Formats: sequence, C-alpha cells, structure tokens
Amino acid sequence: MTEIKVARLVADFLAKQGVRHVFGIIGSANAHLFDAVYQHPDMELVCLHHEQACVMAAHGYYMQSGLMAAVLVTAGAGITNALTGVVGSWADSVPVLILSGQEATKQFKSNNLSRMIGIQGVYVESIYKTCAKSVVTCQEPEQVLHELVNALNLAKTDRQGPCIVDIPIDLQAARLDLDVAEQVFATALGPPQTDSPGLAPGDLHQLVASLQRCQAPLLWLGNGLRRLASEDLRSLVKDLGLPYLTSWTATDLFSPIEGLYAGHAGTYGGRAGNVVLQSCDLLITLGTRLAIPQKGYVDDELARRAEIFVVDCDQLELDKLGPRFSRKFLADAPTALNQIHAAIKAVGRLTFQPWLLHVRDVRKEMPLVEACHRNETWVDSYSFMADLGSAAGSNATFVTDMGTALISGFQVLEPSDGQRLFTSQGLGEMGYGLPGAIGAWFADTSRQVICLNCDGGLMMNLQDLHSVISHSIPMKIVIFNNDGYLMIKHTQNAIVAGRRAGTDFASGLSCPDYEHLVKAFGFRYLSLKKQDKSDEVLREFLKNNDPVVLEVYMDPDQLLVPKLSVSITTEGNLVSPPLEDLSPLIPLETLRNSLLVPLHPNSVPLDRVVPEAKGDAIY
Repeated sequence: MTEIKVARLVADFLAKQGVRHVFGIIGSANAHLFDAVYQHPDMELVCLHHEQACVMAAHGYYMQSGLMAAVLVTAGAGITNALTGVVGSWADSVPVLILSGQEATKQFKSNNLSRMIGIQGVYVESIYKTCAKSVVTCQEPEQVLHELVNALNLAKTDRQGPCIVDIPIDLQAARLDLDVAEQVFATALGPPQTDSPGLAPGDLHQLVASLQRCQAPLLWLGNGLRRLASEDLRSLVKDLGLPYLTSWTATDLFSPIEGLYAGHAGTYGGRAGNVVLQSCDLLITLGTRLAIPQKGYVDDELARRAEIFVVDCDQLELDKLGPRFSRKFLADAPTALNQIHAAIKAVGRLTFQPWLLHVRDVRKEMPLVEACHRNETWVDSYSFMADLGSAAGSNATFVTDMGTALISGFQVLEPSDGQRLFTSQGLGEMGYGLPGAIGAWFADTSRQVICLNCDGGLMMNLQDLHSVISHSIPMKIVIFNNDGYLMIKHTQNAIVAGRRAGTDFASGLSCPDYEHLVKAFGFRYLSLKKQDKSDEVLREFLKNNDPVVLEVYMDPDQLLVPKLSVSITTEGNLVSPPLEDLSPLIPLETLRNSLLVPLHPNSVPLDRVVPEAKGDAIY
C-alpha cells in the first residue's frame, strides 16, 4: 500500500488537468498546499502581494488564454481578502479555482457557533455562497479529492464561474492510499458534462422566418460566444452577412469585419453603434446579458421598431428581462449561432444591401474620435487611445482598470489582427488592471501586455508593481493622471451640484508622485503632456522589452463622451433623451438623417447649442 499526502495528491491532479500556474500567498493554514505546488515540476507558483490580486490575476489569465489558473490563499483574512476578486470572476463568468487553507477539522466537530473558528478561521461557506458556483469546507481526506474534481468540472461548465474548496490544515497533511485516491478521481470525474441545448426546432423556425421577412436585421454578440475559436466565429458571422454589434466583453472576439461591424451600443456606446441599434427592425442577441449599460434605462425605447430575440444559457438572466424582450430562448449561444447559420444556408443566402450601405454610411459619418476630443492644453484620453491602438502591434493585449482607462479604452480601441482587450466588466472594481495584466502575461509570455490604468485606480493594488519587476515582466503601464477619481467627479457634478469630497487633491484625495515611485520600484518612466508629442513618446514606450510606465496628463475634468446624459430643452427643462441621442448632442437634422425610425419625441425640443447638462450619476 502506497500512501500519499493529500496536498501532493491535489497538486498532482491539478497538473494532470492542465493547470500550469497557481497564484497565491502563503500562510500557516495553507502551508502544506503551498509546499506541494511549489515542489511540483509541472506547475509554477506565482507569489503576489494581496489575495484579491491573486484572483484578479487568475481572471486575467483566463481572459488571455481560455485556460484556468488556480489560487492559493490562507485562512481568515487570506480568504476574506480574496472576496472582491471572486465576485469579479462571478460577475464575468470566469472559471477560477480557489483553494483556501482552513483551521483543523476538530474546530468544527462541536458545531462551533462562535464568531471565529480556532485561531483565524472564518465560515467560508456562509461568506461565499452567493458569489461562487460551489464552496465547500471539507471534513474528510477523501472529500477533498471529490470536491476538487467537482469544482474543476463545475467551474468550466455553463454558466462558468469561480469555485472554492476550503481545506483544513490537518486534511492537507493527511495521507491516503494511492489506489483509493485514483478510484476517487476516476469516479468523481465521470462523463463530461454537456453544454446547454441549442434552439428548439420551433424557435429556430420562428427566428429564421423573421430574418426572411425583415429588412434591417442586427446581431448583438456577447462573451458567451467565446468558446468558439476566433476565426471560426468570424467565418460564421461573415458568411451570414448580417451587421453586428459586440458587447464590451466581446469586443476582441475576432477582428472587425469591414462592412458588417457596427461597433458598440449602450449608455457609453459608440454614436454609430447606437444609431444602428435604434434603426434595426430585427435584433438577435447571442450570449450577452443585456445589462443596463448596454440596453439603457427604458426598455420600451430600445430598438423601437424591432422584434427582439434573446439567446442566453442562464435562465435567471432571461427572467430579469421585461416584456419588451418577449422572445427569450434558453440555449447555448455558440450552438444557436451554428444552427442559425445552417438554417440560413438551407433556405439560401439573405441579402440586405440597402441596410448594409446604411450601416457603412453611419459608421463613416460618426467616427469614434470626435471634434470634442481635441484638446490644445492637455492630452485627451480618446485621441491618445486612437494613437496607441494604431501604434501597438498585432500581439498587443490591452488590460484596463476602471474610469478613464475603461471608458475611453473600450469606446475607441477596436482590436484587430490578434489584438486583445479586456477588463473586469461586471463588477468594475478599481485595482483590477495591474493584477489582470500580470495574469495575462503569465498566460502567454509571447504577447506585449499593455496595462491601461489611472492615478486613482492604480493605488488599489499598487503593491504588485513589485511583482512586475520581481518576475521580470516587460509590461507597459499607462497611468492617466486626472487628479483623482474622474468619473466620480462627474457624478458629483450631477447629484451634489459639483461639490467635491474625496475625489481630488483639494477635497482630500491625494495620489503619489508616480515618477519617483515607479522609478523606486525599478521601472523606466516616460510622460506625455501634449497630444502633438504622442507619436514620438509612444514609439519610445513600445519599442523594447523593459517594464515602462507612461504617465499621461489629461484635463482633471475631461468629459468621458459620447454618453447618454440628461439634457436641457430650449425651455430649460431636464429631459432624458433616447439611446441614440448621446451627448454632446449632434445637430437634429444629422440625427434625423442617420436614423431609419422617426425621431424620438424627447430629442426634438433639446437645446443643441448650449453645453450638455451634467450627465447621469455613475456609482
């Protein structure tokens, strides 16, 4: 009989399942697990400096590669520190396996109801039960193996998400017979779980019939399609010949298809994307959860003349949608897209030439970088993003933090020829950018990772600047310096008459002198203070494999536009415009000529001369 330590069995099984990187921080309660992973020849243990950063790095690792990473945290504050990263992965349907150390099992035997378990233990199951696909505190050695396999399977099945296996310290050190362990693994693995079903025959027939009789169809593609290979997905969409939007999380699914790509839509969508969305007469959404930033605040005003089909693998996401979305189908988005493609080929290719020409003209008429993005005094983040996107190569991966980096990055950057762009979309937590970029680099060290950050957000995980240096990561980091929290300044403009509190230096928030700080960590430092120097500075920023920080100085009150904002009528009344009428407002005749539907009544009386009213609150 050969007995093996449970911690080693865990490490061996993870390696056999293809887990190559584990992000973690050691503590007394996970010491056996840490030792087993560190000693394993087929895995690399990456030590960061905060548990939330470890989970965010695993999130970025998956977004870059489509492969799972694991996370090791200790008991007590170790597992509670991980919470923000876990919720971010839950919101974005990103599979992450978290292994947490725990106090010994004897502390649980007497039905302990005290606030703390043993020395540092907390009740992991009760903390995480609403934001993980599974969370189990193990009580027996064999249960560790069962729960490990269950967590790996569950994390990767639709709808994907994080799973937590909480392993007491005595179970990590326990020993199991190797034959018993192999039987547990073989039994627990079982047959592979299947994906959600495709469209029912009747539903597919109904959708195709609508496509045959419509004149202006539009696809809205979401992150739920990512399981399909990029080129296969692009070929399917191109062969269908239908115009399409992408959600922000799906922006880098494949290179834009000229003549079909309409951009993004939503409260911070592109102007052209919103106009195309509001002009369509059939909308098919595939694998996107239609959050408020996508569809706006008033469902009845979305794609006003369109029949809307929604395809999603999560019944809860379908149930949240109101009566405007009457045709909702619980189905796997990649399967459904293949079904639609096959059905259209069977009936003959559909042509929508006038509609395609209209989409092309709208995109030409409404460029991503507008006149309002010119600034003679400061660097405008939109113009900078356009320059950066053009200067970066096809192997560039852009990972953004929140605020300016997120909004202007996703509004302007349109990844092509293999470029990638992602962030933590659902939770939108400040501090994601740096650890997410670290995870992306470990997932594929051949790519150039460009982290788009801000002076406020970078402070949330500042400690892992050292991880970039200690792991010799040739990362390029952009810091947008806007004196604090730009988006919240605009919220204060909207709801407290512009009074500042905790959003800039004058109101109590201070950020460091980044030049001195990043040089102390070991980075090269560059700065950009004038837009006309952008090309020159970007060449220097991107040209070599050194870790470099570029600080971009922008107007501390720069507007993040276009966006959906409350506006003012000629009589001075506040009005909420429809989704296609973004601020800053364009001439009414330009808007009228770009739409294939009548102007919304709220657009007609708006004052298009005076500056826009300060926009909707952002929290």
